[in-house]
Amino acid sequence: MKAQQKLRPSFDLTVAAGSSQGILSLGAWHHWKFGKKQRLEIGLGPRISAYSGSKKDFWTAPASISRGSTTPFLVVFSSQETQHWDTLTVQRPLVVSFNAAIQLAYRISPKFRVGVNIDLIGLSVGRNSPAIFTTDGQQQSVEAKPLSLNLLLTGDLDKGSLNSEFFLTYQLNDKWGLRGIYQFYFAEYQTRVDIQEVPEPNDRFRNKANLLGLGLTYSLN
Repeated sequence: MKAQQKLRPSFDLTVAAGSSQGILSLGAWHHWKFGKKQRLEIGLGPRISAYSGSKKDFWTAPASISRGSTTPFLVVFSSQETQHWDTLTVQRPLVVSFNAAIQLAYRISPKFRVGVNIDLIGLSVGRNSPAIFTTDGQQQSVEAKPLSLNLLLTGDLDKGSLNSEFFLTYQLNDKWGLRGIYQFYFAEYQTRVDIQEVPEPNDRFRNKANLLGLGLTYSLN
């Protein structure tokens, strides 16, 4: 398929929430249309996502501990080695991620558009928070901070805090669209030392947030 037309930028504002946690995100996209009817769109752009919660559990993050395989893509379908998971309960998590993202969308009618997007790489900042580390029923008070580097490597091979969305957009007019969203967000915190010792030293812990939300899209074309 050959790209027929380069689109002007569009902007997305999204609010999503789940159990004791939520995300506010803002993305800017530049799309290219493909196909004879130009219904397929591929977009690239930056996205800022601000995640916050209250007393959220973060589990052992590295795939070398948490999964049965560390092969890219296959790791998603590998066994979850829950016997190796320890828990980090972060009292007041707050992570702001700045990532480059990619988006794939298909216009199924003049009014409706479906798609998916995911963060690729970037950086995170956020709040240091008191946390409780739990292993084999034993607890220890620690301090944790957001992992700085964000990198998409597929499944639990990923590092840092990454946002992804499945969405359905209803076009209100030429400029504005209303979006219904299922959002899947990896938030990652890190302790100051390798607090987990078995089966190998580890300082990274991840919360996988499943959220529902609404958003607005504004197009400049």
